[in-house]
Amino acid sequence: VDHAFTGNHRAFISMHKDYWHEYKDRAFPDNPTVGEIHYRHNEGVSVDDVYVFSPSLLLNVRYGLLFGDYLEQRPSRGFDLASLGFSPQLVGTIDKSLATFPNVQVGSLTPLGSWSDGDGGTSTMTHALGATVTHLRRNDNLRFGVDFRLYRQNLNRYPLDVSPQLIFSSTYTGGPLDNSAAPPVGGELAAFLLGIPGGEMDHTASYAQQNKYFGIFLQDDIKVSPRLTLNVGLRYEYEGPVTERFNRSVAHFAFDQPSPIAAQAQANYAANPIPELPPNQFKVLGGLTYAGVNGNPRSYWQPDKLDFLPRFGLAYQPFRKTTLRAGYGIFFDSVGVSKTAGLQTGFSQGTPIQASLNNGLTYVATTANPLPNGLLAPLGAAGGLATNLGQAVTFYPTVRPRPYMQRWSAGVQRELPGQLLVEASYVGNRGTHLGVTRQLNNTPAQYLSRLPVRDTQTINFLTQQFPDPFYGINSIYGTTMTRANLLKPYPEFGNVAEEQPVGYTWYHSLQTRAEKRFSRGYTLQLAYTWSKLMQATEFLNAVDPVPYRSISDLDRTHRLVLTWIWELPFGRGRRFGRKLPAPVEFVAGGWQLNSAVQRQSGPALL
Repeated sequence: VDHAFTGNHRAFISMHKDYWHEYKDRAFPDNPTVGEIHYRHNEGVSVDDVYVFSPSLLLNVRYGLLFGDYLEQRPSRGFDLASLGFSPQLVGTIDKSLATFPNVQVGSLTPLGSWSDGDGGTSTMTHALGATVTHLRRNDNLRFGVDFRLYRQNLNRYPLDVSPQLIFSSTYTGGPLDNSAAPPVGGELAAFLLGIPGGEMDHTASYAQQNKYFGIFLQDDIKVSPRLTLNVGLRYEYEGPVTERFNRSVAHFAFDQPSPIAAQAQANYAANPIPELPPNQFKVLGGLTYAGVNGNPRSYWQPDKLDFLPRFGLAYQPFRKTTLRAGYGIFFDSVGVSKTAGLQTGFSQGTPIQASLNNGLTYVATTANPLPNGLLAPLGAAGGLATNLGQAVTFYPTVRPRPYMQRWSAGVQRELPGQLLVEASYVGNRGTHLGVTRQLNNTPAQYLSRLPVRDTQTINFLTQQFPDPFYGINSIYGTTMTRANLLKPYPEFGNVAEEQPVGYTWYHSLQTRAEKRFSRGYTLQLAYTWSKLMQATEFLNAVDPVPYRSISDLDRTHRLVLTWIWELPFGRGRRFGRKLPAPVEFVAGGWQLNSAVQRQSGPALL
């Protein structure tokens, strides 16, 4: 609805609503073990109000509300797990109305019971309020504005709560030694036939998280002379940290605090130490801390408060048919709820399927009864530093700066005889503070091999088994532990991961374009880009100090695009039918034909 209150004041309001339903990957519609069912519902409203105070001063106020609901389920919902021979103990832990065919993975074979985002749903809500004041003066156009947004996300997904995930690997079907390389084929299938599973089941918590955003900017477009125009601007942004409504979130990792199991584990280790690590150097440190408890703030991390975004551009015409252009700007990305999944370890509790606790000498779990000891109970923040012992933990950095891009360009445009327009530009980009997942629980580098071939001696040294100092403290620990794991800084855990803002990218390109306008409404355009995109967004080895530099998987060195548009010569103002009646003009006039051809290099072979 668009309404003019007066000649100086008008507003509009728009609303939208859509619904989407998809049956995905159902190659066999009558087979409930494959495929997914997705539902998506979106609706929103936007309001825009413009008031003209004078011919040179106006105010534009905007508000938008957007809601989205995304649901997913597997077609096997309500499946009777007892029909597959699972134990009554396992079947009894699952709500029969939600139970699904289990996710089964056997090597490279097509998995069964898969999902995309997981059974359950995600809903999002975004409020956006902004205002811009525009002041038109003789030689410049000055704009000032503010921007406020509130992002909310509610998630309740539980794919590992409604059936076990069964992963069959070659862990116990290799050989002839326990540290031999995995067999190239057949090991996973052998484990499947023998009923020796891995995988897990979970108790999964829901979360309701939000973050706020505020921005303010000043932009001035200055016409210095008939040949020179400058664009100068500065923007400030503050993105508040993410919080969870009920503080159901991991915060950080207590690197230097002793674990609650430290004393018992150190006493056990002292009875059977390894030569490389004297008993007085065996430490059991670290554990997860939680938002909103024990002095921690409710926010997941400390936000950046000095995010300034300068912008600069110019257009200069040294000659009548030649234009020079250049520009530079900084643009920040988000680390809010749209980019940050909640970490709820402790509120969500996984239970790994451990077929054996003594490296295959005996087996305690089978396909029929993969979790003979039941599921671990989630303790929330009360679990403290002892949360997820023997398993992987992930946490947020204490300070998390936002990723940002620096972009710059310089180019020349020239109109040649025959209505031929040519343009060439250099365009560059540098990405900084990109998030990179870093594994912190690593065997020290001095014990690792530096040979370019399989180092059997080092493998035998690091995989040698010793009595596990944690055995008996928690049911998740086995009877033995490798030397490699005993030497890790946090041996009571599996992987200890943190997303660190240490990644970066850089891009350089030559971008050219030629456009020819022919008579009779025909336009031909040819564009060519020669570029290189590099990245450092992952670690080659977990112990490396910095990410390694490589060609990006998004790099496309050469890209050629040919497009053309032909305005058909029918209708008013054209060659045929210049005086067509309005009804005929509505049907037959104003038609165009267009086409595009694109050729580009493929990704690098990495």
